[in-house]
Amino acid sequence: MPDLTPDPQTPDAQTPDAITPGAATDSSVVNPARFLGRADVYAQARPGYPDALGAWLRDLGLLNARVADIGAGTGLFTRLLLAHGAAVTAVEPNPDMRARLSEGLRGVPGLTVQAGTSEATGLPAASVGLITAAQAAHWFDPGRTLPEFRRVLRPGGRVLFVWNDWRAAQESAPFNRAYGEVVRAFTGDDPLQIRVPEDDLPLFMPGGFEVREWTHTHPLTRAALHALAGSVSYLPAPDSPEFPALRAALDAAFDAHAQAGMPGAEAHVELAYLTRAYLGTLDPTPPGPTAPSRAVLR
Repeated sequence: MPDLTPDPQTPDAQTPDAITPGAATDSSVVNPARFLGRADVYAQARPGYPDALGAWLRDLGLLNARVADIGAGTGLFTRLLLAHGAAVTAVEPNPDMRARLSEGLRGVPGLTVQAGTSEATGLPAASVGLITAAQAAHWFDPGRTLPEFRRVLRPGGRVLFVWNDWRAAQESAPFNRAYGEVVRAFTGDDPLQIRVPEDDLPLFMPGGFEVREWTHTHPLTRAALHALAGSVSYLPAPDSPEFPALRAALDAAFDAHAQAGMPGAEAHVELAYLTRAYLGTLDPTPPGPTAPSRAVLR
């Protein structure tokens, strides 16, 4: 895989562009301000994505044309795409997230970073072969996003939505259950409720889609666990008066499940994730054995 160590001699072509005045704002992060002030904790503690996912996309030939990573955040999924050889335009409406992405991947070949939303990407027509959205598409408005996807995607192009889902692993992962109880205490949500909006996917991928799944674990020190909770939009923000109580509840869960690290390393807990990837098309394909509307492949 390519070395993603930024080259300080490479000209910086990642300066964020301003969203065109009057362009549609969208639910592509419902409100970009929702994550203002959370970029640092987001980058510090959110999990990455399984390398096998990037290898799958590469082996399918989907990384040969430019990829548009919509709602790219701080670049966690962008980094995976670049590592497997893709040229990527990362589109992100939140200025803090976008700045963190640009800083973290400054000088990496093949990367462009710009402001935009799923409804107004700022991309040229028919300019990309794959559109991706990792941990973002649940904010998109399909009625306004699909026309934009049709505009920027090349004929025969594909759409990929990805979610890391810690809730799906609660029955088999003790710390996931403990973390879920903390979430419920501060949100009132059912901690077993899965947040992937599968019923809405045909609105984004009317040509049908297939599903791939991978499992992985994400180790978290005490500080990283605090940062993870601080990065989540439905929990109190780090500057909220409620955050000290959230931190105390997280500490209790951490102390009950902490694993000793290697000598000299900090204790940690492991949050298990199921990564779901939905790969689809915008236009129906002729009926036949190679065109399932939905297939789950593990």
